[in-house]
Order: sequence, then C-alpha cells, then structure tokens
Amino acid sequence: MFYRFARFLLKIVFKIRYKLVVHGNTNLPETPLVICANHINLWDPILLAIIFDRPIRFMAKKELFDNKFLGFLLNKFGAFPVDRDNVNIKTIKDAIKLVKDNEVLGIFPEGTRVKTVSEENMKTGVAMIASRAGADVIPVFINSNYKFRSKVEVFVRDKIAISSFDDVSKDIRNKAITRAIYENIYKVN
Repeated sequence: MFYRFARFLLKIVFKIRYKLVVHGNTNLPETPLVICANHINLWDPILLAIIFDRPIRFMAKKELFDNKFLGFLLNKFGAFPVDRDNVNIKTIKDAIKLVKDNEVLGIFPEGTRVKTVSEENMKTGVAMIASRAGADVIPVFINSNYKFRSKVEVFVRDKIAISSFDDVSKDIRNKAITRAIYENIYKVN
C-alpha cells in the first residue's frame, strides 16, 4: 500500500521535474526477475520503480540505512542493505530467496554510480543471484543529466533468458552472464 501510494506521488514529481521518455516494455511478466541498470544518479532507483508495473526490491548500500528516516523509507520501499566492501553470504541468500519467491530484484551491477563505462566495473554477483534463482534479467539503460525539465530517456532492453546459459560450464557461467548484461545495458555489440 505504501509502495503504491509513494509511487503515485513520485510519478507526479517526476512528470513535473523531467521529460520522461521510455523505450521498451515496462509490463513485467509474473516470473522471477532481476532488473539491472546503469547507475548515474540517486534518482535511478525511483525512476525504475515508477516505470515498471511490479514493485522492485532494491539492494542498497548499507550506509544509506544509517540515517534513521532514510532507512525507514528504504525499508518501507522494500530495499535491503548490502555492504559493498564485504558482501556476505546471508545477503546473497536473501536476494536469491526474494527472487525465488517471485519478487523483482533491482540491482545496479556496477555497484555504484560510475562516470566511465567499462565492463571491468561490472560485478558478477548479479549473475550468481540470477543463475541460482533461475531468474531472467531485464537490462535497462538510463540516459540523462537529471537537470530540471531535461529529458530522462530509459531504454528497457529485451530480457536475457537465464536458461540460455544452461550449457555454459559453471566455472565461466557468471562471467558470461555478466558480459551479456553489460552488452545489453550499453549495447556494445
């Protein structure tokens, strides 16, 4: 209930502040999914939450939860903390369980906002979560400077079927999935 109400209000704020243009399908299937996007601004998770029709549970850096008010809001939105410097097995297991329970997980696979696009920025944790949860991945590219009344352009890419990696050997599967996510977000191939 809180999520839907806040999403409604944030849609209004977004329409006032920006010119939002979305390319691609934002109607998510009722299957386990991981949404992966590039991360350029603090508005990115809000943007993803308002364009997609299903609630998204985001992994968020643990420091955001240190502020009691912000931590309260993040919890209400279903976000959960992750220590980016020391990711523990419980966080990964919680993320896998969440996806297996048919929720949508939102992750920024570069781990932080980045200015320089490089495949080396990509973390393989997203691939491991998607693979172990049997979840397809929806790559998203966000293009904007988020200046007042500027265009915010979002490209929702075609889904990456995790089953297409079933024949890839386990020792290189996560790297192959990570590369596919990177290539689809940035359309480098």
